[in-house]
Amino acid sequence: MDDIGILVMGHGSKLPYNKEIVESVAEHLAKKHDVRVQAAYMGMNDPSIDEGLRMLAATGVKKIVAVPIFLAHGVHTLKDIPRILGVTEGKTESITVNGTAIEVSYAGPLGA
Repeated sequence: MDDIGILVMGHGSKLPYNKEIVESVAEHLAKKHDVRVQAAYMGMNDPSIDEGLRMLAATGVKKIVAVPIFLAHGVHTLKDIPRILGVTEGKTESITVNGTAIEVSYAGPLGA
């Protein structure tokens, strides 16, 4: 399934375990599913969510499933991340990344 990618999104932190958890989830998904997976962060870690979108788009994917690694809804999952992605939670919408239209499905947080 070269045309589907998963964007695993974390908050980001100065503490290393936050990034380790997000990357561990991304690695697990990549091993379990035949799709491209990219970790990205709201801040303090690289790549940013915008950069993660561009990185996945550069691989030629046609659809991205964006998964926030948060336990519950909050301002980041309800407002900040959808604004960064340009989509609405629970919906699939077409956005332009690197000049190419890509469908993005924004999933709810893990605990929702």
